Amino acid sequence: MRDVKTSFWLTRRGMLAGAIGSLVTKSAIGEAVAEPSPPANITPTVLTERLLHCTALLESLNKRGTSSVGTGFFFNLFLHQDTSVLVLVTNRHVLEDSASVFTTLTYAKPDGSPNFGKTKRIQLTQWLFHPDPAVDLAILPLAPALNPLLSAGEKFVFAPTDQSLIPTDSQLRELTPLEDVLIIGYPDGISDTVNNVPVLRKGITATPAYLNFRGEPKFLLDAAIFPGSSGSPVFLFNQGSWPSRAGGLSIGTRINLLGVVFAVAQHQSDGQIVIRPAPTQANQMVQTLIPNNIGLCIRAEKVLDFEPVLVKLGIMKSPDGYVMRSEYNPP
Repeated sequence: MRDVKTSFWLTRRGMLAGAIGSLVTKSAIGEAVAEPSPPANITPTVLTERLLHCTALLESLNKRGTSSVGTGFFFNLFLHQDTSVLVLVTNRHVLEDSASVFTTLTYAKPDGSPNFGKTKRIQLTQWLFHPDPAVDLAILPLAPALNPLLSAGEKFVFAPTDQSLIPTDSQLRELTPLEDVLIIGYPDGISDTVNNVPVLRKGITATPAYLNFRGEPKFLLDAAIFPGSSGSPVFLFNQGSWPSRAGGLSIGTRINLLGVVFAVAQHQSDGQIVIRPAPTQANQMVQTLIPNNIGLCIRAEKVLDFEPVLVKLGIMKSPDGYVMRSEYNPP
């Protein structure tokens, strides 16, 4: 473990060199580092272009020799001043039976913009599961995989999210029960394989995002969830306007990271409702389970639990002056 401690620790300047940058920066594409700004300061075209690069297709080969797909998204933990830890976030169940996992990155042009059509496939190892088995999340610190490539002069495009996009409890209370959401991922493994971009799909919240569904930090979506959607980030997303809780109409662009897709509700031929992890592969066997367009999401705040987890494991230390939002106490 001592050999890998320092390799997980990244600076934003080192990791984002030539990258598209954060989802919450107002800089032009290609700038490596910029100060966070309110999402309303981002023009919709630039924001949606950045969203194309916030996820990664995860291709895994399990121990039985069959393949499956899932979704991961880039996230900056411990983001403070010029320091952060870039990780991929996905579901635990995407990885539990995997013997090997791969993803494909898009190269950046010299100006930092995406070099569509030019990609590199890399293997991903050293995944870390959430200690609570009831929380279907896992992360992968990307420094071990990316630092050798960056040191060799290779630059890639990715748009990480961070805790500034995760609403606080008070911000969640400003939402209405019915909100527009954007789900980004690879349903049925579908993506633009030439340009290496995901599928963007819209839905609505089916239960209030500010309430813990059945007492747990989860909420429901009214959206079709297919194999490959596991691990998809779910964004509260409005362009142009949205209704406020006070009954008015707000103008601008709004984006927040609300949650992570992890399960789907289905009904059997006898009408019984079952909730199970979102599948990672299209099953070729005949089944009587019928999806009812209800997806389950883990609240995005649970991603921040990995900060105290990494500190407890001795892999990371919290930057001076940084305050962790998560109150999770790892075992």
